[in-house]
Amino acid sequence: MMGILLINMGSPLSKKEMRQFLFNMFSDKAILPFPKIPRTLLAFMISTFRHSGSWKKYQQIGGSKLKESMKLINEQLASEIGKDYMVTSAYSYSKPDIQQGVESLRDKGIKDIRVITMYPHSAYSTTESVKTDLAIIQKKYPELKMTELGTYGQNELFINYWVDTIQKAIDKYGYKHPTLVFSAHAIPQYNVDDGDTYVDEIKASAKLIADKMKLPYRVAFQSKIGKVKWVDPDTKDCLKMMKAEGIDEIMLVPISFVNENLETAYDQGIEIAPYGKEELGFKHICRVEIPASHPLLIATFKQLLIEK
Repeated sequence: MMGILLINMGSPLSKKEMRQFLFNMFSDKAILPFPKIPRTLLAFMISTFRHSGSWKKYQQIGGSKLKESMKLINEQLASEIGKDYMVTSAYSYSKPDIQQGVESLRDKGIKDIRVITMYPHSAYSTTESVKTDLAIIQKKYPELKMTELGTYGQNELFINYWVDTIQKAIDKYGYKHPTLVFSAHAIPQYNVDDGDTYVDEIKASAKLIADKMKLPYRVAFQSKIGKVKWVDPDTKDCLKMMKAEGIDEIMLVPISFVNENLETAYDQGIEIAPYGKEELGFKHICRVEIPASHPLLIATFKQLLIEK
């Protein structure tokens, strides 16, 4: 039997878990590239002073739906690939963590594990962080064969997944010819300068989707924190430019995610889309909601497994 480990960032389910989630995230060198002692101190300060405000945001969106989505994807993928595979999920910054996920498969006698991340595009802060964790676990359990199956942002099935999801949103809102604003989570510019391919991969996915739908599009970045330079353009700045150009039908597409989370439901749904409507005066602006699961997303993961 082969093990399938689905990995995501994770999410808190309570205010207490919110504090631990933030501490775990900012303790990761892939997130804060500082030496261990100052990084740990910063993680402590950030989690102490920001967890209450962050938890209030979760409350505004009705709590995290990420783990519910992961459970559904887990179940549907297991159903699709059959009894010769065992599928489980793990998280980088909440429980069960990646080591616990690997150990749950190992305890069942599984030694061949294929890893699929919920990150369609590679980035130092996501896919490379997962690879670092897997390398540490591999040293602890050298008898295991662990294969990370890579990203899939340009996979045809994945592109079709977004085409279908966006088309359903167009039908729902009655838009005629919207401009798609692919709003991805921003990364620090210094990562790009060091060779991170994330931005190029996002742009490649966006072009494939928009070309297939024959719709105009822009690529922008959101959810920046801190004072360092992040990749441009910021999504709100992008909307300002579009307003000046007289564009009025806009759909925000959370292209860098496959599960609803704080960056989609809150940042896009409560901050960015209302900003476009109330501050900039757009009459037609909405965000495309991410389905909890989708047959074409499951097909994408199944194809990754078959190809390996």
